[in-house]
Amino acid sequence: VLLHHPPKPNTNFTITNHNMSRQEGGIKGFLTRAGASFYAGGMFVKEKGWMVAKMAGNVGFVVATTSIVVLMPLIFEIMREGQMIEADKMQVKELRQQGYSDGQLQEMGFPKVALGLAPAVLKAT
Repeated sequence: VLLHHPPKPNTNFTITNHNMSRQEGGIKGFLTRAGASFYAGGMFVKEKGWMVAKMAGNVGFVVATTSIVVLMPLIFEIMREGQMIEADKMQVKELRQQGYSDGQLQEMGFPKVALGLAPAVLKAT
């Protein structure tokens, strides 16, 4: 006949994640607890890292689309202005060969850049 004895109370039991586990002392216990801690930290970083990556992706998308909508027309306008200045310079060159002076060309509406003159902001005082 086997007698059933109730388990002896042990204070080394802790409840973690609804599981009963025995804490061991010494180096083995330390390494066990450290491993569980590192695992929990890794899961936390993995969860938060994915959330941060999604947020960064959304911010990157907004910045990229906004810069396309705002900056591309500006870049096209700057390129067009450069082409206009080059065309004005060619026309000024032809008119100078015909005998027109810089004053006459300015009165015709050519910008100082096309005439080869420095803008007022770049002149030495």
